[in-house]
Amino acid sequence: MQYRLEQIVSPRSAIYRQIYQYYNYCEHVRNMSQASLTSKIYVINNFLLTSDLSNLRKITNQMIFDWISAQQTRGNTGRSINNRLAHLKAMLHWQQQMNLIMPKLKLSLITRVNEQPPRKVIFTREEIARVLLQSNQIEWLLIHLAFDCGLRISEIKNLQLKHLRADQITVVGKGKKRRYAYICPVVKRRLEAWICQHKIQKYLWPSQMYPDLPLSTCTLRSYMQQAFRRCGYEDFCPHDLRHSYATDLKLLGVPTRQIQAGLGHATEAVTEKYLSDLDGFDLRNIYQVKYSL
Repeated sequence: MQYRLEQIVSPRSAIYRQIYQYYNYCEHVRNMSQASLTSKIYVINNFLLTSDLSNLRKITNQMIFDWISAQQTRGNTGRSINNRLAHLKAMLHWQQQMNLIMPKLKLSLITRVNEQPPRKVIFTREEIARVLLQSNQIEWLLIHLAFDCGLRISEIKNLQLKHLRADQITVVGKGKKRRYAYICPVVKRRLEAWICQHKIQKYLWPSQMYPDLPLSTCTLRSYMQQAFRRCGYEDFCPHDLRHSYATDLKLLGVPTRQIQAGLGHATEAVTEKYLSDLDGFDLRNIYQVKYSL
């Protein structure tokens, strides 16, 4: 797997060797999934880019605090920052275990940032339809998949050609849990046109620089946010469409337990538990009700 370190630091620098060894450990010893490793590489490479370090021995707590502040300034949520911070701290902890001395680093003093309660913003069918009218090809597809299938932005990002089968999509969620979603004929036709037009071989949203990798969640989020801003929604978050999916089905009279199955949850709210005895639900019925209107 490409770590892209040479684009950020000199291959001759000490930090290049230090981080490369860690990535190699994660890939070949820990056998991390490509999705997990890609996320880890993105976070740590971003830190290297902003900190301008040449050797991890010189890292300080203040560098990490400055990196956190920069993310807060960009509007990243506390939860996102904490997830990224966990990647960074795991790398630094591994370096310490490998006997790398970082005298100005005190990991115990780097604590999680405060997280705001999860937002529950709901968009109606009419509001989403208005946004779709002003969306370009990729924005239209991303918004439809999020709202029609209740997908997380990370699940959309990782969709591959092999996950599509007729009108059924295999969704790989958190913890590599699999579930299924269905798309309506209009979305299917537009998605097939996108695949043909862009000669998709693997990921549905390939990076222009690295075709074997998907676009980042930040890029996909930006596409969707641009579409909603055109209609005056400045505070849009892709996860809002997942809440909208659940609310829309509830208003259509779909049983709550079936909605849970569609979302991949074991309870009505977003929880830490996944499906167990809900796997038997006919999820196709959910989409038939949704598309019949």
